[in-house]
Amino acid sequence: MTTNYVLLFCLKQNYHLDKSNAAIHCSTVRFSPITFRLYELLMSEWPEGEDITQEMAEIREHYGTYEEDRGR
Repeated sequence: MTTNYVLLFCLKQNYHLDKSNAAIHCSTVRFSPITFRLYELLMSEWPEGEDITQEMAEIREHYGTYEEDRGR
């Protein structure tokens, strides 16, 4: 199993946890710092020209648009 494969599963787990937390609090999703760090790491190693996942595309839309919650 490659590192990217493991990191992708970690990203997906955190992505869905962040989405679930937002739903429980009836608020819009704000991705956690760890989700953003996993995204950054994956993007730095992602093969050029290869499609990214739906989760990665959604995180990219949020990336840098709000201050991260450092209290998490």
